Amino acid sequence: MASEGVRYREQAPHPLLRGAVKGYSSYEERHTASTEEHHLLPDANIDLVFHRGDARIEGRDGRLRALPPVFVIGVRDRSARMISRGLSRVLGVRFHPWHAASFLEREADVRGYCTVVGPGLEALSGRVGPLLAEGACGAALRLVEAWLLARRRVARRAAAPVAAAGLALHASGGGARVGALAERLGVSVRQLERQFKQAAGLSPKALARLIRFSRATERLELDPGASLTALAFELGYADQAHFIREFRAFASMSPGRYAGEVRRLWPPGEGARGAAPGEDARGAALGEDARA
Repeated sequence: MASEGVRYREQAPHPLLRGAVKGYSSYEERHTASTEEHHLLPDANIDLVFHRGDARIEGRDGRLRALPPVFVIGVRDRSARMISRGLSRVLGVRFHPWHAASFLEREADVRGYCTVVGPGLEALSGRVGPLLAEGACGAALRLVEAWLLARRRVARRAAAPVAAAGLALHASGGGARVGALAERLGVSVRQLERQFKQAAGLSPKALARLIRFSRATERLELDPGASLTALAFELGYADQAHFIREFRAFASMSPGRYAGEVRRLWPPGEGARGAAPGEDARGAALGEDARA
């Protein structure tokens, strides 16, 4: 069943950070035996996360490891299992992937899945953690934003072609052609791919696939009864079979099954936003079913 007692809030970043930071989110939930199992779906963003609670995430070796008080989740092209027990409080900063490296340079590897951070973020976490423990998320966010604004003064700007290509891919829902983007931006496809990988840890084509997958999950969350044929056409897939293959590659389930789980867990009229930063709201509660 759906989680109860979830408190979730999203906030826009400071105007000076809006080019790099997509937004902030805070999350609080008291987990029970029926809600402790989560799955983080693939995602095209990079998240800086401050965490208080008992949570473990599955690594690439299949072992569960305790989440530290602060960590960075890089762009991910696979789902991951997570277990949370008791009360969890989380504060997250979501970056556009091509800008995260400049803000987090020497503090975290944005190409890692769950990256251990450097001394600057460790010190910040030492101040943010007690506030999260008290439930003072607003005060915690003010500390984090002040740190980001200070970093902004020394952060390197992403290469203009990289930022422009990333924004174009997001605006097109992942449908923009990389070759056409490179031509429009006056660089070769190879140059654009190399710069993009250096900045974001993935190629423009890989980002486009993740953006389309994210759009697909969002559409199915809003309307789980949507026609898959119509949705495939809307999202720019070649056909329904292509859509299903791509969705299954990321989520380890078909879009039809995902829609069925949404209907089962969130009946019509019941809200479903309430996931930790970097965690898909439906994927968070699919539990054991999501691993089939």
